[in-house]
Amino acid sequence: MKTWTHNWRSWHRWLLPALPLALLVAPLRHVLEGSMALHMLVELPLLLASGWAAGAVLARHHLPAELPRIIDANGVLGLAFASCVGALWMIPSMLDLSLLDAGVQWAKYSVWWLAGVLLRSSWRRTEPEIAAFFLGNMAWMLATAGLLYQDEEQRLCVSYLLDEQTVTGQGLIVLALVVGGLALARLVAASRRAADNHPAERLVRDAEAGTRGMMRR
Repeated sequence: MKTWTHNWRSWHRWLLPALPLALLVAPLRHVLEGSMALHMLVELPLLLASGWAAGAVLARHHLPAELPRIIDANGVLGLAFASCVGALWMIPSMLDLSLLDAGVQWAKYSVWWLAGVLLRSSWRRTEPEIAAFFLGNMAWMLATAGLLYQDEEQRLCVSYLLDEQTVTGQGLIVLALVVGGLALARLVAASRRAADNHPAERLVRDAEAGTRGMMRR
């Protein structure tokens, strides 16, 4: 039983990092890319998550999984790369090209996966304010693209119908709210940690702990 559990955990760690290989299966690829909403709101975020998970696996095995600190000391370069990838693939013509050209398609898989790897390493070393800036910028881009997709009366992608474009726009707006919420959560968590580590706060906590100890006696 223990051997089976250990083997499952080992395989489980590699499932998400190896997600791009699953796109070699044509029926699965056609399902994800046959719908504009699934293409942008499911496939692309999953590729990013796959890269993030791959970075964790590589780091666990002491393999290169991040940019050198000399060029990415504060995590800005990795976050900027991920933001540029996200902005590029909000352009409707890029979706069309990826469906028509296999080279562009696999470039899409590669850059989103790599963006996830670099995003994980940069996220761990970046300051909360910098992370919130990039997340806020990404939320703004998602909301802008979502409004454009939703309100445009002509098809922006020749490969998808107008109804799909509208649904995708609504999904991008929801995703923008989620990303914006992550930015706020990062700032709030950082401010709480800073408050907990403030000398005055520590003195108050120590005094309260001492008072409770005396009362128990």
